[in-house]
Amino acid sequence: MATREIDITTRKQLDIYMNPQRQRLLHEMQLIVRPATCKELADAMGISASSVTHHMKKLEELGLVELDHTEVVRGINARYWRAVPAQVNLLMDDGDDLREEKELVVDYLNQRVFEGLRAYVSSGAAARDEELGRARGELRAGIIYLTEDDAQAFRRMVDEFIDAHDVPAAGAVPWEVSIGCYPHRSESA
Repeated sequence: MATREIDITTRKQLDIYMNPQRQRLLHEMQLIVRPATCKELADAMGISASSVTHHMKKLEELGLVELDHTEVVRGINARYWRAVPAQVNLLMDDGDDLREEKELVVDYLNQRVFEGLRAYVSSGAAARDEELGRARGELRAGIIYLTEDDAQAFRRMVDEFIDAHDVPAAGAVPWEVSIGCYPHRSESA
């Protein structure tokens, strides 16, 4: 399935996207890996179903969720929602008046990944994965040296890998990632 690209260019779009409950909702939907009702999501998140329904309508407006199907459950027409594979582009260098809020979104998303990694390691799950010979999560940080061609190839490789793995597949488990890289260029470069 092709990943949808969503450019955040207006305050309304950013307000929809940066809402903490909506971020939690998107995160929960990606982790459960199947369409879910607002009631199921509400129970998992510890909030009201009416609140989830409100947030789903906003996320649908932005194109991040869509109705997967409906079915009758105990006499009630249940609506099952799914997260849409999407690349949300905050357009940080757009020169608009939303830069500070966009930076807060980036900070929040990165912090969530690092807190999850910390919990994964401190719970002993990383050690168990290693003992069982499974791939384990970790953080790699540092400096690598790339020519312009290397940098372009690295970017394509990461983009292609993410695009090939952005929907659930048989035997796959969700991995949370945050990838950031940038060049240290002199002003004259």
